[in-house]
Amino acid sequence: MMQLTNPLWLWGLLGLAVPLAIHLLSRKEGKVIKVGSLRHLTDSTTRQFKSVKLNELLLLALRSLLLITVVALLAGLLLPSSASLPKWVVVDRGAEQHKEISRIIDSLTSNDYELRYLEQGFPLPKDTISEEQTLGRWFLAEQLGEAKISEAVVFTKAYMSGFKGKRPPKPEHIAWFDITGGPEKLPAIFIIEGDSVWEVSGQTDDEFTEITTEKADVKGSTAVEVPIKKVVVVSDEEYTYDAKILKTALLVLNDLPGFRIDIQSASATSFRADEEAVVFWLASIPVPNLDNELIFLEETTSDDLLVQLSQKQWQITRRLNKNVVLENQLIIELSKFFDADLPAMAESDHRTMPEDWRWSKVVPEEVDVDSNTANYAYINQWLVALLVLTLVIERLVAWRRGQ
Repeated sequence: MMQLTNPLWLWGLLGLAVPLAIHLLSRKEGKVIKVGSLRHLTDSTTRQFKSVKLNELLLLALRSLLLITVVALLAGLLLPSSASLPKWVVVDRGAEQHKEISRIIDSLTSNDYELRYLEQGFPLPKDTISEEQTLGRWFLAEQLGEAKISEAVVFTKAYMSGFKGKRPPKPEHIAWFDITGGPEKLPAIFIIEGDSVWEVSGQTDDEFTEITTEKADVKGSTAVEVPIKKVVVVSDEEYTYDAKILKTALLVLNDLPGFRIDIQSASATSFRADEEAVVFWLASIPVPNLDNELIFLEETTSDDLLVQLSQKQWQITRRLNKNVVLENQLIIELSKFFDADLPAMAESDHRTMPEDWRWSKVVPEEVDVDSNTANYAYINQWLVALLVLTLVIERLVAWRRGQ
């Protein structure tokens, strides 16, 4: 049974009434008979047309076929394909060892699903790992949506740290399931501040990551003076909210033991550089030439929130808001810039991305593969060939018959 990707274009078939009406109303050219004189000819009382009749049936059929072919092209005609597309079950490497997931995988593979890993290229289990997997879940979701498959079932750990880059719409022919786990302890970090040693520890699960800081009794520890980093957040009226988000993130970092920031604010129109300060430039006014360490905000297409451009310049690639703090881990990115110890703990953060945040709400204009058309094939190339051939024949017949 055929399928149509854009059935709305079927209204174009109403255009078949046009060639039909033309042929009904047209008159066939009469035959010329030469006579010697009109003297013996008299008028006939017979009506010129007893009824409206079709003429040039071949031309009518050719012109109707032309219109039908154009409508079929616009409607995206699909015919059943003899070669059906494969079905995949895609998992994180090692997830097949999970007792419950293993039973589901066995059930799916017995129903002609191929087992693949959620990595670049979606390798089979027999393939080896060439390098550590670092691609974000959203990038892999886009790649999976573009793969030539009829459907896929995905089992993955939906950690927030794994979602980076542009948020795509959810592929309709792919089912996503989270692999959940119990609470786990975070690796402890010891920070020396003055004469004190602080132990930063905590635990994480699917919903929360809790970090606690306690004074530790460590004998023979070396006292280290904690340096204070001066930071100036420069903004204007357009970027007031971005500056507020940034200063809040910096205040969170300032609460970490062994980490101190002197946060100052300045207007872009009256800013005067302090050579010792790190400058965050959040303003519509062009960035001035400074010898300071400079981080400026300029929107661009990048999977990374903070990009280093040179030894002293970094770029924030998107406007700052609550979603950027959560999804792009603004605080973690800032701590990397300041060489804090927070990223080491962030690698063990097992909070999961909520389903409502995971996918874009924008419906894609065009989907290459979906469950309704997966086992069908486009025949556009044949329709184009038929259209050209029919047009050539129609023109030849019309020329021979004076139409």
